[in-house]
Amino acid sequence: MGLLYSHLSLHERQLMFNWHHYHSIPIREIARRLGRSHSTISRELKRNISSYYVPTWYPHLAQSMYERKMRVRAQRENLKSSNTQGYVIEKLKIGWTPELISGRLKHHETLPYICHETI
Repeated sequence: MGLLYSHLSLHERQLMFNWHHYHSIPIREIARRLGRSHSTISRELKRNISSYYVPTWYPHLAQSMYERKMRVRAQRENLKSSNTQGYVIEKLKIGWTPELISGRLKHHETLPYICHETI
């Protein structure tokens, strides 16, 4: 069985900010304290940087950016377009597999790509 990963919480982000910003604790030590991979901490500190005055990573801003990304990810259109829906239904009726339809959509100029699992 593979490893299970979880997203960073606001509390973990606040701890990271305090340790990194105020106490200058190295990334590997922060990762050890949080029970996370050092690459997770490094990516989080490089991502979601505020560039208002001085480029800095802030936990509340990082959390809100994460939540916005999750909302947008959940609102993907996929088969909501009537043109895409019609194309998929038409191909399913003539016996095409979802994998074949998905593969053809990659090369279609006007319709968005849809994963075969979505179909």
